[in-house]
Amino acid sequence: MRGIFLCSLLALLSAQGLRAETRRHEVQFRRNDYAAVPAPSRLQAAGLSKAILRVFSDDERNGGLYFDSGLFPVARPVLDRWAQEYSGKTVPLWAWMGARKFAWLGNDALLDREWSAGEPRPIPKLDLFNPQALGLIVALFSRLAGQPVQGILIQDDLTLLRGEGFSNWGKASFIQASGLEADPRRMLARGTAHYRAWEDVKARRVAEVLGHIVAACREASPAVMIGVNVHYEAPLTPERARSWYACDVPAISASGVNLFYLMAYHRQMKAEMKLDESASRIFFRSLLEAALKRWGPKLAVKLQVRDWLSSEPIPLDELKAYYGLIPDGVERVCFAAADPEDIPLIFRLINPDF
Repeated sequence: MRGIFLCSLLALLSAQGLRAETRRHEVQFRRNDYAAVPAPSRLQAAGLSKAILRVFSDDERNGGLYFDSGLFPVARPVLDRWAQEYSGKTVPLWAWMGARKFAWLGNDALLDREWSAGEPRPIPKLDLFNPQALGLIVALFSRLAGQPVQGILIQDDLTLLRGEGFSNWGKASFIQASGLEADPRRMLARGTAHYRAWEDVKARRVAEVLGHIVAACREASPAVMIGVNVHYEAPLTPERARSWYACDVPAISASGVNLFYLMAYHRQMKAEMKLDESASRIFFRSLLEAALKRWGPKLAVKLQVRDWLSSEPIPLDELKAYYGLIPDGVERVCFAAADPEDIPLIFRLINPDF
């Protein structure tokens, strides 16, 4: 029996070591105004297997896209150059694209309405209930899929927050689906039939839009990979994700998306949940275990390498502590909001023997 136990233990340790060696490390760059992006050879030498570059700018005056979609303004047409640099290389290029929030949107008829101070007010987000706005979103991602990129990461703005969705289209969708009067006060009053019906309508709409995006991308480029950013509430408290973001976890999990990028940003979570360091680490580990159980090999854990408020790099020892909490079964880790100068830091993190 002892021999069998030792053999089993050795097999387990061997499997864990194999998973660690085969884990894929990716980098998502936070800006799109770099004079030059790191060459694929530099990323590969650092142990990075994918580059995710932002192809939209949300600047109110000078915002736009970094490729010509024929639909929205072009801020700087550099995606072609980036794609040429990565063409034929072992490090694939992914495009990180916003779905509905653009500060430079000017067509009021396409904008969503947020219920605020007793009235609907326009917000710089495309209305997911408006067929014309939905057509723009789907066409945008279809045309991006036709660019020379291997994958697309959908921004975390594919949501309907608490006060959003109160356009005429949104209210009409609510009436049609529920048979109830579109009374915003009741629709926002927790525990009411209006509130529950409105949650259902919003969650269903977000999942439908995601499904349309995935289908359009696959039609434009059958081989393109699709990833979506997921808020940290989704794996552990899916009811909060549904209530706060209209994110129905089972529905988005069945959408055909290839990878779910969990935004496990430890400093953000620690601050928002008012956790001490010990509780923060316990929560981080529990979150990742729940996400791994939910998405398995489709899970990509996003680890922040810069502080959101100061924009300063996070110290290596702190990154090591949280990286070490990532379960062995997680096959992908994405270092998020990085700059090119962070590559040496990331290399030291994933190659501790150097």
